[in-house]
Formats: sequence, structure tokens, C-alpha cells
Amino acid sequence: MDAPLSNSRYGPAYSVRMVSAIASCTAAITRLDARFCVSSVASAWARRAAWSGYTRALQLQSAEIDEIDVFSWGCGLQIPGRPLRSTNLDLFDRFADWEAALRDPDPLAWRDALPTAIGEIEIATEHPPLIRALDRVRQHARVDGTALPWLSLPFALRDKGLVTSALPCLAGGVKAFRLKRTIGDEDWYAAMRSLEASATANLERLHDLERLHRDAQRAIFAEYRPGSLPALAALLHHRPMLSPQSVSELLGMSVAGASKLLARGITCGLLVEITQRRTWRLFLSTDLAVEFGYTPPKRGRPRNEPPSLPANRGLADVFDAFDQEMANIDELLRRGARVASEIGRAGDDSIPV
Repeated sequence: MDAPLSNSRYGPAYSVRMVSAIASCTAAITRLDARFCVSSVASAWARRAAWSGYTRALQLQSAEIDEIDVFSWGCGLQIPGRPLRSTNLDLFDRFADWEAALRDPDPLAWRDALPTAIGEIEIATEHPPLIRALDRVRQHARVDGTALPWLSLPFALRDKGLVTSALPCLAGGVKAFRLKRTIGDEDWYAAMRSLEASATANLERLHDLERLHRDAQRAIFAEYRPGSLPALAALLHHRPMLSPQSVSELLGMSVAGASKLLARGITCGLLVEITQRRTWRLFLSTDLAVEFGYTPPKRGRPRNEPPSLPANRGLADVFDAFDQEMANIDELLRRGARVASEIGRAGDDSIPV
């Protein structure tokens, strides 16, 4: 797939500042990848990370949208007071195919879909993998005006050996990759700083989600009769924004029962209500409520996390059952997304061109 490029210089000038930025960004990416590979909530985090990465791609397309709006779209809810989504332009038309590509076990499938104009000159192998991955995005953005080039960065990082799995939160780049024929050092620097900030922020989100997972285990163990609380906690990992109607549909219970279950979740400290009304209420997981500004951050020295529960057979059975609930919810949501995608494609095929 090698092809001659017209650039007189490949990559940035390697000043001390640039080398430091490359090393810092690479370290942030590898820390995130190492943590993701061993995390017990990897699947739930990957779904959230896909919404985060897709937000970045839309913003690079000059779409006026925030992460909270993409999260609410992913959860199938509309937050009161937030801008309504456009009805004449589908911003999320590429999400289903991109998410399917992220789950594809074949690492070459995405690369085969790249335009043939994208290639590397011979000296590219002498440059850091991070620069080579970003340059592939730059080339792609020059020949494709859609969000696809920004969404391809996780695959480019994987192809260059920086990560073992395509991490969707690492989608991105800078607008200069598309708008400028010659990329300056400041543009390279901005791209790396943005990528490092995304890797750092999403590593912190992964830590917060793992903390929520541990809090859910403690809450379930402390309940005399957990009932549907494990199912709600598992659903909250994959769908951090919920309403009584969505819980009713996904867990197969009445709306009144779902409301009572959500109230139990609030008592256990797993979620907070982000609407102040009696109808069409919305709830958000505690790990995101502070980040999105719905709960004020706690002041002072952070409290120590409660000690781990003592190991015993009964506790192991509770945790195994909760992990099974997590897997069941993941499969339920994945199957629903697959069906919705097939229906969408059938609808598109039925429209005459």
C-alpha cells in the first residue's frame, strides 16, 4: 500500500518540545491501553468511549454538539433544556458501522477500506509510530471530507502497534490536517496534546467506572433482598443515563416498579436524578454526574475508598451473578443495536435514488 507522497518533509521537526510531546502522548495512550486490557468493565467503558470519540469527530466536522448530547443520544433520551437534535441532518449515520468495525476481530478489515491514495514514503519507518498514525489521518482527511478520517485514528494507532485494541475515545486529529497543504509544527503539537488529553481523561473515566462497579458490588451485598438491583446496576454501567420508561422496557417491568428501583439506586449511591419534576424523570450515574455538571464536586480531601469485602463463597456467588448480569445486559444492548442497524439499512435501501 506504499505510495509516493508529495510532501517535501515527513512529520514535524524534532525539537526538544516536540520529542517531549510525542513521548508524553505515547505514554498516556499506552497507560490507557494497558488498563483497558485487564479491566473488569472493559465492555461498558468501550461503549461510553465510543460516544466520547464520536463527539470529538463531530466537533472536528464543526458540529455544535457536546459530549452530554451524544451520551443522551446513545441512551435514547433527550435531556430537557439541551438543544434539540437536528431533524434534517443525521449526525450519527456513521456510528453503527464504526462501532461494528471497532468490534470486528479482523484487524485488516478497516485498513482494506481506506482510499488507495493513502500510503507511506520509505523514510516513514524512521519516524515514531505516533507520527505515522497521525499522518495517515492527515492523508485521509485530505481526500475525504466526512468524519471518517477522524474516526480512523484508533485503527491507525492499533496498526502502528501503539495499542492492542482500537480504543474509540482516541478518535480525533486537528482541522489543520484537512485545511492545510503543509502542516506546521504547531499543528502536530496541537494534535498530540489533544490526543494525550483524551487518553488521560478517559483513563480517569475508566477508574471512575471501576469504582462504580465496586460500589455496586458492595450495595448488592449489603441488601437483604437485592431483587432487581443487580440488573439495574449492570444496566447503569452500559447505559449511564436512564429513565423509568427505559428501565421498564429493558428490564421487563412496570414503569411504577422501575421508578421504585431507580429510587433504590439513588439510596445506594449509584445514580442521581438530573431533572426536578414528577414526570419524564432522568437519572445519571454518579461517576458522570459531577463531570457533566449535574452534581457539585466534593470539596476537601477525598475520602478513602471502603476496604474490600472479605472473601467467602457467598460473596463470590454474588459477584459471579452480578458479572453475569453485566454480560447479559451487554448482549441485550448489542443485539438491539444490531437489529436497529439492520432496520436502518433496509429503510435506506427502500428509498429510491
